[in-house]
Amino acid sequence: MTRYSRLTRQAMMLGAATMALALTLAGCSSSGGSDGQVEIDTSQDYDVAEVQAIVDLAFGTEVPIDELPAEAVTGFARATIELTDEQVQTALDCWKQPECTIGDGPLHVGIYNAVDNLWQTAAVMDVILQALTYPEIGKISYSFVADLPSAQSAVRSLAADGADIIIGYNAFGSAMAPVFTEAQAAGAVVVTYTGETPDVDGGVINNQVYALACDAGTGMADVTVDDLGLTSSDDIAFFFGTPGNPQDTLVEGCLADQLVALDGPQIGFEQDTDWSRPGVAAAATALIASGVPAKAVLNTYADPVPQLISAYDQAGVQVPAILTWTEMNELFGIWEERVGTDAEFPLYYTNALVNQARLALTNAVGIIAGDDIPDRTPLPLPIIKAEPGIYQADLPGDFPGWSALIPENVMAGMLE
Repeated sequence: MTRYSRLTRQAMMLGAATMALALTLAGCSSSGGSDGQVEIDTSQDYDVAEVQAIVDLAFGTEVPIDELPAEAVTGFARATIELTDEQVQTALDCWKQPECTIGDGPLHVGIYNAVDNLWQTAAVMDVILQALTYPEIGKISYSFVADLPSAQSAVRSLAADGADIIIGYNAFGSAMAPVFTEAQAAGAVVVTYTGETPDVDGGVINNQVYALACDAGTGMADVTVDDLGLTSSDDIAFFFGTPGNPQDTLVEGCLADQLVALDGPQIGFEQDTDWSRPGVAAAATALIASGVPAKAVLNTYADPVPQLISAYDQAGVQVPAILTWTEMNELFGIWEERVGTDAEFPLYYTNALVNQARLALTNAVGIIAGDDIPDRTPLPLPIIKAEPGIYQADLPGDFPGWSALIPENVMAGMLE
């Protein structure tokens, strides 16, 4: 049994009935919602050890809960609540539908997100699972997005449909600000997860849950120097996601600053990839053709990284070190097969990130309840060195890792 599955069983399968009355998350019972008639009590008793276990699972390493924002601890504590078999089936049924009823509560949650792979849809499931812990939530709607126009249309549609909470991953930065503002004016609480929109405040997005991109960029620079031993005479490559996205802009800026401070390697190549497999394949091919001898390639999404490896293999060139955000089982399998061979390459990654969707949902409910929720919930993003045993042979290639906080019985249902 891997560390991931052990932690999953420890953190996800403990029943709420066994929670010790160790600490109480303070909340209030208050009016909220678009009609002002929803009574919500957001207080919760929780066991510190149990919450710490799920936090460590979520980050892929030890992160003390007292180093996290209070509202993040609230969200993680909520994620320890064990759902009934009936609720699990409701989640699985809901996950497959554009609209569903999960209870009798008056609140309506609207999700906008892509559905390209299991990583994307795991975020949707995280929202559903967290929503099932709130009897005040009755309806969930889901809108697929593929680009900026479809994301804008999805938010407008959800707001017009009366969603009290609109939640999703904003990959388009401040270009979404007008529709978010419109949604708030219509009475919705708008929350996002995974990526920060740095140039807007709570008047546009009520709450943003995100990894500290600048700190992550600094950490990636540290790895290139401290772990890989690269110097100013070496080159690295940085693969952007969607052009100009705020997350990668922050990462690269702080990466570059730290590389200068450490007298580390130069960013000798960069290219947009749209975080897609064709985009990464094209960027890798261009990197190889450029003749830039990149000793490491840095990226912020693991799913398309196998295309990078394939491009190097086809060119007959040694795969460089890879530093990426998120987890991806196919990538782990490729890496693990090469351990101890001439084709081995260093691999570093982060947690799956999508567990932030749970925290964003809890923050939105807290806002409706009248709790004091800030407009930003920044989280650390520890960089993890790959070790043998991370590959899950019995799970599909796009399995995003147990840090996604999808319980094993739910994941099994998702894969049927």
